[in-house]
Amino acid sequence: MMRTAILMIVLFLGISGGAMYMQWQDYQQENNQANGTPVVHVIDIQRSKNKLEITQTVTGLTASSYEIRVPNGVKQIVYTVGSKQKPLAYDRNGKSSVQMNGNNQLVFHYVISLPSSKTIWLERWSVVIFSKQLQQFYVQLTDYVKNGMWLAGAPLDGRMKKEAFILYSWSQKQVTSFPLYFQPAELLRKAYGNVEIYREKKMKEKVTKWADVPSFTLVWSPWGDRYLSPTLAVVPEAASLSSIQEAYMRAYYAAYFLPSGEMNSLVADLLTAFMLQKQPITPQAQAVWQQIQQKLTKDEQKTFFASVLKHRGEVLTPSMLDQALSASRTGATTYFTDWLKNGRSLSLVFTNEGYVYVNDVPLKGAKAVLQNETMLLPFPEVMSQLGYHVRRSGDAVFIEKDNNRWRFFVNSSIYMKGNDRFGAPAIIIYDINGALYMSPDMIQHWFPVQVWTTERDIYVKAAP
Repeated sequence: MMRTAILMIVLFLGISGGAMYMQWQDYQQENNQANGTPVVHVIDIQRSKNKLEITQTVTGLTASSYEIRVPNGVKQIVYTVGSKQKPLAYDRNGKSSVQMNGNNQLVFHYVISLPSSKTIWLERWSVVIFSKQLQQFYVQLTDYVKNGMWLAGAPLDGRMKKEAFILYSWSQKQVTSFPLYFQPAELLRKAYGNVEIYREKKMKEKVTKWADVPSFTLVWSPWGDRYLSPTLAVVPEAASLSSIQEAYMRAYYAAYFLPSGEMNSLVADLLTAFMLQKQPITPQAQAVWQQIQQKLTKDEQKTFFASVLKHRGEVLTPSMLDQALSASRTGATTYFTDWLKNGRSLSLVFTNEGYVYVNDVPLKGAKAVLQNETMLLPFPEVMSQLGYHVRRSGDAVFIEKDNNRWRFFVNSSIYMKGNDRFGAPAIIIYDINGALYMSPDMIQHWFPVQVWTTERDIYVKAAP
């Protein structure tokens, strides 16, 4: 509230951007003492006909270095640390890093070209700072073209029309960025607390936030535009809110974590499916969703997704998702790591946390797995350690030792003696993600071995 008061005084008395910044420094110092040190972005935007010229001052930086991401289509970007200004180098994904050298402030200056289209949607227009610190934004945009209206994924602190320009001011918190939207018409504004609605006609409906966001702006577009982000939704005037909620939730969850490409899209699709109890829309998420539905109980699914949601504002990694899965039930898994590495759909498998000992020697690189509450042993590794020769050809598995021979078929109850086929009461040998497994009961039924377990470990020995 104090910040809003300061901005309104600045806005309507015409105080310069430099004075606004100095007043904000006083408020920031008080806030730091009360709530720790936030990362604060004070951004000044100057809009001419076909470009935005932006100065972004970032304070409250306490780490020795920061990973950053530059805006889409950025030009002439330089940054200042201390008294030194340098051009900023970044990779093709817009990623870079900045060394602070004992300073707590960064200043970026850059230009973004604007498209010549009637409406403009800018989602990645500011420099993003990757940090676990709370982030706050105070943005002022001076539009010298004056041919329409700017809206933002942030509460409007003030808008003032002058003969030479239109001045906008927004503030936002608990985000790493927010989008801007321009359209060439004056829209009516209605606010309900931290929810704002813009429309050409008078508005009767009251809209509430659909997700846990600091604020929400809804724009009914007379131009038929549709853009969705967590804090700003632009929808066609003829659209119904219920028709866009599912797509909005995907956008919300995709931005819930720091950008990590494919992982964000996958997890956003999964979280939306779980929260709304609908099927995911992408083939990758559908395959993962099927495994989660088959292998986890409803309570285990809740535990998994609740664990994932604890990582808000962090970069998603496959190992992070594996840890969340492992925490949801007995056993451990590397499902997401293996899925990303193989690039194909896999069966969700949980391994026993203990070791498998064969004749008192622990197997290296092989674990028992848990499937449908059944323990399955790594078959070729166990049998090879016992002196058996195991060979697979297609769906057939051949086992030999001395003059004894067996032939089984994967994921089947069929086995063969000589040229004759027989059926067992249950599956004999399993193929799980290309590896062969057999239950302790089946191993003891078919081979002269003994199997027993302790609280963690499994022991296999040749029968005397």
